[in-house]
Amino acid sequence: MDIDKRVEAVLQEATEIAYDIIDEAEAECQSIAEDISSDENIAAALDSTEELEAAISEIMPAGGHLSVAVFDFRTNIAKGEICYSTSPNAENITYSIIDDFKQNPVPGSYQSGSMVYGIAPLFEGEDVIGATIVCQILKTALVNNIIDLQNLLGVYTLRKEVKSFLWAALIVLFVVLAVGGAVLAALLARNVTKPILSLVAGTREVAKGNLDYKVEVKGKDEIAALEDSFNSMVTQLRNSRERIVRAERLAAWRDVARRIAHEIKNPLTPIQLSMYRLRKNLGSERYEEIFQQSYTSITNEVENLRNMVTEFSDFARMPKPRTSLVDPGEIVQNAINLYTGLPDNITLNTELAGSMPQVMADRDQMRQVLHNLIGNAVDAMSDGGELSVKMQLEADEVVIQISDTGCGMSEEVREKIFTPYFTTKETGTGLGMAITAQIIEEHGGEIAIDSEEGVGTTVTVKLKAAMDSEAIAET
Repeated sequence: MDIDKRVEAVLQEATEIAYDIIDEAEAECQSIAEDISSDENIAAALDSTEELEAAISEIMPAGGHLSVAVFDFRTNIAKGEICYSTSPNAENITYSIIDDFKQNPVPGSYQSGSMVYGIAPLFEGEDVIGATIVCQILKTALVNNIIDLQNLLGVYTLRKEVKSFLWAALIVLFVVLAVGGAVLAALLARNVTKPILSLVAGTREVAKGNLDYKVEVKGKDEIAALEDSFNSMVTQLRNSRERIVRAERLAAWRDVARRIAHEIKNPLTPIQLSMYRLRKNLGSERYEEIFQQSYTSITNEVENLRNMVTEFSDFARMPKPRTSLVDPGEIVQNAINLYTGLPDNITLNTELAGSMPQVMADRDQMRQVLHNLIGNAVDAMSDGGELSVKMQLEADEVVIQISDTGCGMSEEVREKIFTPYFTTKETGTGLGMAITAQIIEEHGGEIAIDSEEGVGTTVTVKLKAAMDSEAIAET
C-alpha cells in the first residue's frame, strides 16, 4: 500500500473542500450584489445616502458578515465615486477591481488574500451608471488551514524524493534483521495507515453530504494536524452552507413578495379610478350608466384578486396527494368533456387506448393538471387550430399527451415555464404550470414540454402504472 499517495490524495481533497468554501462565499457575494443592482430603488437613490441605505438594508442578509459599497460612475472621477459604503476602508478594498470592471461591466466574483468580492453593474435603462460590490472577509482560520494544507502537501511531495533512500536502508536492515524489520514495518504501517484511512472515510462522508462527520484526532504529529484541519474545514463548510441556504430562502421569499405586490397593484388602479368616477359624477344624469360600468370594473378586478390569492395559497400550501387506484382513461375523458363547447375554429382530436392499467393518483389533483394543460392549449390557439389529446401505454407507464397547433414558445420561455410567477399571459399569475409540475412530481411522474414558435406545443405526462400487488392491496 502506497501510504504517501493516500496522504496526498486526502490532502488534495481537503484542499478542494476549503476552496469550495471560498467559491460558495464568492457566489453569495455575487448573488447579493446582483440583487442590490437589480432593485429599481437603488439607481433612483444614488444621490441620497439615506434612501440608498434604506433600500440596501432591505436586501442585505442578517448576520453582518458582508460589506457593501455602491459606486457612481456618473461623476468625473476616473474610477467613480463611492456614494455609499458599510466599510470605512471601502476605497482600499474595492478600487483595485473597478478598473477591470469598467472595461467589462458584467457580474463576477473574485478573491484577494482573505477577502472575497462579488460585483454587479447598476443600470439606468441600458446604460451602466455604477456598480455594487459586496465583500466578505474570510475567517483567518480558513486561510491558515489552506496554507497549512499546501505546506503539508509539499512535505509529502518532498518525501517522495527521500523514499528511495529510505527503502534502500530498509532493505539493508531487512537483510540483517529480517524478522525484526518485518515486525517494525508492520507496526509502522498500522500506525500510519489507520489515521489515513480514517481521513479517507471522512472525505467520502463529506462528499456524500454528511457535514456532521468528525475524524477522531490522536497524537500531535503531522497526521493529527491534518485531521484537526479537516474537522475545522468541515465545520466551516457546514456553517457556510447553512448561511447560504438562509440567504437563498430570504432572496426567494423577497422575490415572491415583490411579485405579489406588483400583481396586486395592477387591479387596484382601475378600482381606484372607478371609485373616483363614481364620486365625481354623483348626482349627474349619467350616474346610473357610470355606476354600472364602475360596478363591472370593480367586480372583475376583485375577482382577479381573489383568483390570484387562491392560486398563491394553493401553491404555498399544496396538500399532499391522497392517492388511490384510479382509471386514467376516466380522468382524461372527464377532462375532455369539459371542453366539448370549443370555438368553431378549434378542432378536437382524441386518441385514447381502450384498456389501460390503473394508476395510484389523487383524482382531484390529476383533474386539475389536465384542466390546466388543456386550458393552456386552447388559450394558445386564439386564431384557431387543432387540439389533440392522446393516451397510451409505454412499458410500465401511462403516457398522456396534449398537443396544440398554436403560437408555440421560444426556448427561453420553455426553460422558465415551470418557474413560479413566470407567465406570458397578460392576466396570468404564473402559478398554473408550477402547480402542475409540483403535482406530477409528488405523484412520482414526469412532465416534459416540446414546443416550437409558430408550430405548436406538446406536453407529455408520464405516470407509473400500478403493479398487481398494489391493485390487490387496494381491493
